[in-house]
Amino acid sequence: MEYRCVQCGFRIKTLFVQYSPGNIRLMKCVNCKAVADEYIECELMIVLIDLILHKPKAYRHVLFNVLNHERTHFQGLLWKSLVGFLVLDAYRSLLVKRPEEEWGTSMSISSFFWIYRKMLMDVFLGNYMFLCSFLFAIRSLLKTSAQFSRFRDLLLAILISSLGVSTCSDLHH
Repeated sequence: MEYRCVQCGFRIKTLFVQYSPGNIRLMKCVNCKAVADEYIECELMIVLIDLILHKPKAYRHVLFNVLNHERTHFQGLLWKSLVGFLVLDAYRSLLVKRPEEEWGTSMSISSFFWIYRKMLMDVFLGNYMFLCSFLFAIRSLLKTSAQFSRFRDLLLAILISSLGVSTCSDLHH
């Protein structure tokens, strides 16, 4: 597997050398001379906080150095993430857009699921239109013909970056 430097994005062969269990040396990037990926030593919560803060180094760490497209079931991960994102985004939209007085005890379970289904469809169509517009803009403005695998990478990057947007918008409401 080929890795990337989180500082400059330069391709590197390995991120660290392990001399013994618990004794590793982080490799330096030949391009920028900085440590290639300092997130290797970080806890998951630090990486998640940096993702929420939209730090490019954290995204490079996750997208290039953590997610191994050959080793993990990448296609399954992508679809599960997409479904989870849509369900949670629909629920968030439902809570934000519905006034509190409408959530009384008079609302039945069936009417809740009907409203939720409508909101899920709205969120799905909105995200689908965003993705289509985004891909069309990339193809037309950059004049590239990217392969389907690059579109999957782009979709995963959008899903991961939406984590921070959803979390920050929930904190403001």
